[in-house]
Amino acid sequence: MLISVYCSGSIIKGAGDQQRLCWTDVERKEVANGAAPCDVVFLNPDDPIPDAGNTLGQFGRDMYQVMVATAVIVDARVRRGIGIGVEMAAAVAMGTPVIVVAPRNSQYRSDVLEYRGVRVTDYVHPHVAALATEVVDDFTAAGRALVALARRPRAAQPRPEWLSAALTEYKEHVLDMDTPMLQALQRIEAGAPRATSTTA
Repeated sequence: MLISVYCSGSIIKGAGDQQRLCWTDVERKEVANGAAPCDVVFLNPDDPIPDAGNTLGQFGRDMYQVMVATAVIVDARVRRGIGIGVEMAAAVAMGTPVIVVAPRNSQYRSDVLEYRGVRVTDYVHPHVAALATEVVDDFTAAGRALVALARRPRAAQPRPEWLSAALTEYKEHVLDMDTPMLQALQRIEAGAPRATSTTA
């Protein structure tokens, strides 16, 4: 079985990001190992688009990848920014499962937390808890969760207008020139099960 992952988390934007925890080949290999023997296509938001000035198209590309992925895997090992929250919310809006990698006693998950005047055990950040389909300790576990989620039927969801506008911009003005995405789509489509017809 072939499955696809949208890699949500910080991307390396410049030399100053080299020390940050980001998606690298290490994380992708761990997901692939956890998902074995399934083949995994990784959809990477850090692949450049031909027209970097087309901000709606860039946003549309990210949302398109979230839409076509089997699941979104969120790197939540450390504090993340607004983009990751939007990707998680968009995934839920489009019916794409969200797997959050949040190790125990890290930014978004604690065994015990003093929170708003009360003691909470097995705490998961409310936004993560509300949006995540699964919360796991590491990327290998995320790969295992990915396989399980790939076997579940995907619920159809009405698409919000703010997502539709970005997806339309991307599909109509960027996708035909987006070589990495076109290559990923070819792999995904080649691995998709073929529909069979029966006659009475």
